[in-house]
Amino acid sequence: MHSRTPQEDLLVVEALVEYHHDRRDVQPERAARAWVLAKDVAGSHGLEIEDALNQRAALE
Repeated sequence: MHSRTPQEDLLVVEALVEYHHDRRDVQPERAARAWVLAKDVAGSHGLEIEDALNQRAALE
């Protein structure tokens, strides 16, 4: 299995959060699952989602 870098994980968090926002009205269960996964990935680096998104933005 490929292990992701911390920078890749930040991108994954960003993508999951965007998916959550795009799908929450259409597929609320899937959107909620995406949010939980984003929280888990961010948490694996000791971050909250907002912190992970801020770090991702700082990389641009």
